[in-house]
Amino acid sequence: MPDLCRILDFIPLRWRYATAAALPLVIGWSLYGVAGWWSVAAGSIVAVVTVLFLGRRQTRFFLRTATGIIRTRSIDRRNRLEIEGPPEQQRILNAVNRLAESVEISLSESDRNRRYQETILNEITVGILVVDENGMLQYANPAVCRMLGFEFSVPSSSPTPLATNVNIYEINEAVTTSATAGETVRRSVELYDTRRHLELFSRPLPPDESGVRRAIVIINDRTDEYRLGVAMREFVANASHELRTPIASIQASVDTLKLDTELPPEVIEQFLDRIDDGAQRMTALVNELMDLTLLESGRSPVNLQMTNAAELISSVMKSHGPVGIRSDHEISTFISEDLPDVLIDRPKMERAVGNLLVNAMKFTPPGGTIKFECKRDGEFVVYSVQDSGEGIDPEELPHIFERFYKSHRSSGDRTGFGLGLSITKNIVEIHNGTVEVESVVGEGSTFTVRLPIP
Repeated sequence: MPDLCRILDFIPLRWRYATAAALPLVIGWSLYGVAGWWSVAAGSIVAVVTVLFLGRRQTRFFLRTATGIIRTRSIDRRNRLEIEGPPEQQRILNAVNRLAESVEISLSESDRNRRYQETILNEITVGILVVDENGMLQYANPAVCRMLGFEFSVPSSSPTPLATNVNIYEINEAVTTSATAGETVRRSVELYDTRRHLELFSRPLPPDESGVRRAIVIINDRTDEYRLGVAMREFVANASHELRTPIASIQASVDTLKLDTELPPEVIEQFLDRIDDGAQRMTALVNELMDLTLLESGRSPVNLQMTNAAELISSVMKSHGPVGIRSDHEISTFISEDLPDVLIDRPKMERAVGNLLVNAMKFTPPGGTIKFECKRDGEFVVYSVQDSGEGIDPEELPHIFERFYKSHRSSGDRTGFGLGLSITKNIVEIHNGTVEVESVVGEGSTFTVRLPIP
């Protein structure tokens, strides 16, 4: 029977079943004169069996083809059907394989686009929420989870209400307004527990397949911008105050000299000294701002020279030690033996380390102790300034090296513009070093500068 079917494979499909049925019948009738009705009956039986076998064979072919298509779609996209059988079956199999290749290309492109979009949504710092009109959270990217402090898995088998994860009235109200009323909403939100400032933009989305209306919420974290704005305003206020005092002194001295031209020489000299002091204070402020700008832009000239690490402490103490004595601080120094030379711009590094010492004196009450130390730690020379002041609040530690930032804790002189530590950080970094701070409120702070040994 298989041999007969293979012979019939060469006959076109539309004639194959008729030929398979007619051929045994013709042979049976041709033998009627010899075998009688037995030959006709045998021919009929062979015709029926042949047609059934061909049908079963064709059914198995379609089942195998369907199985291959399912496997290609859901299990192995690279799976291809083996080309065999009669010509029309080979054409079908070739068409299925070409369709599978087209599907694989389309699905691969779709997967690439999906992964690309997921990467963007996962990496951007902008928070994104998608919520339906029933308040159910459909999507949340990692950025918004970090901002608002909750977890969300994609895909979520059991959607949860937004209010369960985000208990912030302004966000819930904006989502409800956009999803139910179809309105675009903008809000500024301040999170008092984390001191974060958020800006949210909510707008409606097209309904999903079931007709449920949705809204997308885009949340930007404006905390750094807000803090910078506050720091800038504080700086302007402090700078204005600091400039107003010398300007007023200069103006008063000039007015007095203009009004009374017959003042004794010693009085005139006193007024001129006041004018000079005021001018120097304003010059110091302008120079400090210009120096910081040059350091941050990388345009500040650096003159590197091999310098003994211990000499740096001696120079700083000569410049600032008397100030500590006058302010009733107990300053002690510790210098390790056999310190190596370091490659530094000495005036700049003296200024950087000196700023740390001045900062310690400013935030340490009279009678407090300050420890100034220099030692070697592996491939680094370490300078540290430890004080017994009031310490720094933990939430302030990440910001104390920012320009214009001033700590809210102080026991002594609070003059200054919040630029000293920022200048120190920039000077240390152009020497490929690091500056760190550790602090405990009520116990004091330790600033540490690490410079690489050349």
